Amino acid sequence: MKFSSMLLVHYFCIFFLTCVTARRREGGRSRIPLIAERDEERSLLGGCTFGGEFFDLEETWHPYLGGTELVCHLCECVPVVEDGIVTGRVQCPNIRDTCKDPECDNPVRREGDCCKTCPTQPERSGGSEGSRHVSDPQHPSDAGRYLDEGDVSDHGQSWAALLTQRLVGSDSLGVARMSFQLIEDSLYFTLTYARIKRPSAIIFMDVMNETIYSHVVVDHKTDKICGVWTNLRGDHLQKLQTNQMFVTVLSKPRPEGDVKGRIVSHRAFALESFSTIMIAARRNKPETSSLLGNGGIVSMTVSPDGSGIELIALLDGLIERRAARGRDVNVTLELRKKSELLYTLTTAIDGESRLFVAALRKLPRSVRKWFARGQIFIKISVSGEPGHLSGLITPFATCNTFHAVLSGSEALGRPKALGATGSAILTIGPDGIIGYKVLVSGLRNRKVRAITLEASTRNSHRRKIIADILDGYDGNGLAQGVYSKPKPKDIQLILHGRVYVNIATNQHIESEVRGQVKQLPYNPVIDRETELPIQLSGASFSPPIATGAAGHAWMAYDQDCRLHYEIAVSGLDNEETRAYARMGYYNAGSAQVSLALDAFHGDMSSGVVDDLDESFADRIHEGVAFVQISTKAHTTGEIRGQVLIPSQCQPTTGDGGSPITRNLEHDVTACHFEGLFRASGSQWQPNFDPLCTTCHCNNGATICDPVMCPEVTCEDATILPGECCLTCPKDISEADELCYSEGDDISHRVGDTWHPYFPLMGGYMPCAVCECKPGAITTCSRVTCPEVTCANPRRASPGDCCKTCPEPEPTTPPTEELGIQADEVERGCTVNGQFHFHGDKWHPYIIPLGIESCIACDCDNGSTSCTAIVCQDLSSCSKKIKRKGRCCEICADEPLGMGSSDSSVSSARDSLPSIEEERRKPKS
Repeated sequence: MKFSSMLLVHYFCIFFLTCVTARRREGGRSRIPLIAERDEERSLLGGCTFGGEFFDLEETWHPYLGGTELVCHLCECVPVVEDGIVTGRVQCPNIRDTCKDPECDNPVRREGDCCKTCPTQPERSGGSEGSRHVSDPQHPSDAGRYLDEGDVSDHGQSWAALLTQRLVGSDSLGVARMSFQLIEDSLYFTLTYARIKRPSAIIFMDVMNETIYSHVVVDHKTDKICGVWTNLRGDHLQKLQTNQMFVTVLSKPRPEGDVKGRIVSHRAFALESFSTIMIAARRNKPETSSLLGNGGIVSMTVSPDGSGIELIALLDGLIERRAARGRDVNVTLELRKKSELLYTLTTAIDGESRLFVAALRKLPRSVRKWFARGQIFIKISVSGEPGHLSGLITPFATCNTFHAVLSGSEALGRPKALGATGSAILTIGPDGIIGYKVLVSGLRNRKVRAITLEASTRNSHRRKIIADILDGYDGNGLAQGVYSKPKPKDIQLILHGRVYVNIATNQHIESEVRGQVKQLPYNPVIDRETELPIQLSGASFSPPIATGAAGHAWMAYDQDCRLHYEIAVSGLDNEETRAYARMGYYNAGSAQVSLALDAFHGDMSSGVVDDLDESFADRIHEGVAFVQISTKAHTTGEIRGQVLIPSQCQPTTGDGGSPITRNLEHDVTACHFEGLFRASGSQWQPNFDPLCTTCHCNNGATICDPVMCPEVTCEDATILPGECCLTCPKDISEADELCYSEGDDISHRVGDTWHPYFPLMGGYMPCAVCECKPGAITTCSRVTCPEVTCANPRRASPGDCCKTCPEPEPTTPPTEELGIQADEVERGCTVNGQFHFHGDKWHPYIIPLGIESCIACDCDNGSTSCTAIVCQDLSSCSKKIKRKGRCCEICADEPLGMGSSDSSVSSARDSLPSIEEERRKPKS
């Protein structure tokens, strides 16, 4: 019998090694070691590899065959000394012979057990309130049952690591926990720690202690360290998935290594909502501290009704050092608020285990309240023995960003295609406080009536409101504040993507825009906590596009001047609409699209622009660039948003942090002009007169200056297309040479002269003139004023540079025809220095806009009134045209001056020279 059993094991090992690859292809899961790793020296020199997985000395496991666990074979990595070197050898005996005969007539074999038991005999996992030893943590009997499939975030695969001093042999008392999330070929990680001073680096290693990746820790001011390992190689990914990867934290006091641990996977890590790091009290005696082990971590999730907690604790040394192999250890778990005992549970777990699961059901309301506030400590101890491990329970720490795109397509009731958009950013603090920033735009005249955080429900007609956050709304599109009384279930719903942000208006009292809160992975370049994202909406077009789609984007430069971007959209079905992202800029009032971005993956597009053109970077700095999403239904763009990033290649926050994208809508120094926000100090050519006017923003005030044209000396000067001033004909050989004027962003041909533009010094400088000379060389000099012979020279207008003699006063009285009678003066009106008779109608001259043809003024007995012109309905016209100087369109077959509501208003040319004539007139 003994010989047959050994022969069976021999053939089984050979067959298993040939079949394990097939099992991997069939979706076999990697496994977590159930006992503590041995000393690093022994792990490196001794251990076993079985089925492509690494096992420590003395570690036991049940093997798999074709995806099936062989529960009656217990493999062990047995230490063997050969030539003074400790190695490992695998033995997989059949343990069925060790089963005891049940004391009943009808024994049964339960799933996952090798031995038969009586039907009434309790399962090995213990009672309903107790803990269970999990022989295969990848298939726990009911771990994680508190979350249904809708609660589980599908955003990548999850791993974790418990880091202590044991594997590095240091004298550190520190304990750390690392969380990992694999998305495509990038591994995102978050480090939280206790009793570690100034972490300096995170080192990833294989089982042979070879460094495969290192992450340098820069100065950080938070309680967590964030990072991402991009472009994982296939062999590194295999090590991660088979638990053959370790991670070490270096610190400045211990540059050789402070703590170390193995990266392991478990389903509970994907369900985690609360966690804690377990450490021993410093006041313990040395002998007590040694029995407590090296620390631990606890992962927790909340029951669907919010009344219970399920936890999984991974401990290093607390259990193994107290019990002989195979015996149970009674462990006591306590929940305390300071010194007050709130809940206690005692249970038995296997003496070999580092991992146990406990269910805390029907917690009192007061306990749940303090649980969500980050004010409850969890304590774990061995019953009847001194000392304990303890840690503060806090919401799960992550470096990801919680964001939501609010769109009309997601609105309750029915989708709304109104062009409005919203963005929401949520944060969860260690004290359980939920911070929020919500920005909404494109509502036009509709007023916000409600802003709520709502839980998703299976019934789309039911609403479950978590919090009403309208109190934080400023009335101008921005709501920000905190929600300080969340329940544990509320925090869990946010962490796992089951919360929506909803905005209702006076016209849509239930919902106008709405969006799901999702996690956006950590980005080391883009600091999303500094500014709200760039909003993308149909309202950014002229005329606005009525769409239910919306989006937002973050953009920033890295140290190599590459532009990083992240774009999230809602309401676009990419398979049907084929959405694609582009960047462009405004030029002379028209939008020009010139830069294609990466394709969408689901509702996200992200990437890096490596070769950004300098001129395009300048437009981004000036705030005339935009990002646009086009679809099959809207090939010229469906949603769009303005982009502005500071001019330096590597802009940073005030404390030297990451580059940021500025959101100008709430910048008090920015200017809003012609539908766009402009940064203070920027200049541009306005849409109303892109050739002959230059505007700039000065600390919130928009100032527009008419272009000053210098005097020309030739007789055949002309105004070339696309230019404002008269210029003399140029030689053909010089036609391709251009001089660039940085102030007003205009290029000049050789021979051109112009007045330079300095916005911070008042605009155009009338007393200086520049000239473009051959070789594209710009020279500027002061204007030479002619001599004057009168005693009291003066400037005819404030914009003139040189003084001139005033016109002599007339010596003869005006004739009767030119005079104005006294009664006419009384009934007349004087506006901006211009006299108008009673009954006159005119278009006003508004500086710097010029003659405003869509406003009509009239003088009535000395009183001036101005109103906006209302255009007539021309729906019956077959063809409509708009004549120069008129506000309204007319039918093409109507004679000039007929049919237009503004035809009776005098042209401003009757009383004032045209703005074009004024600008083109040489300045003295």
